[in-house]
Amino acid sequence: MSNFLLILGLIFLVGFPIYSHLFFYEKIQRFKDPRVVYFFTLIPGLILVGIAMFFSPAKTYIKSEECGIVKQYKMFPKKRRQIERLAIVMDQSGYIRYFAFDETLPRVEINKHICFEFYDRFKNKGLDQSRIIKLLTRSEI
Repeated sequence: MSNFLLILGLIFLVGFPIYSHLFFYEKIQRFKDPRVVYFFTLIPGLILVGIAMFFSPAKTYIKSEECGIVKQYKMFPKKRRQIERLAIVMDQSGYIRYFAFDETLPRVEINKHICFEFYDRFKNKGLDQSRIIKLLTRSEI
């Protein structure tokens, strides 16, 4: 429904000013400032686009659980600051993956086997990097 409202709103944003100009030009010219009427024709389209954005579903990210061995903490330069990422050798694939992690999480010793819950950037299209959410204990696995 939100997609329908968005498309309808975009059509109204473009169509109403054109329609009013083509069919009501002489009546619009009688006003003191005819440009104001053209701005008022944008209001229905803007309202529909706003309603469509309000009804659009919120993004929900898929959580994943994996285990691996911590290899290193590595600093990566970002525009104005340095970002620290955790390099982990994954148990299932054997590849090294880099994860961003919250500063609230405790630091883990190097060469220690851990299990963790994370948002995977390959499963969640809106993420630019994988992020560790929570370290799992033996009872949570």
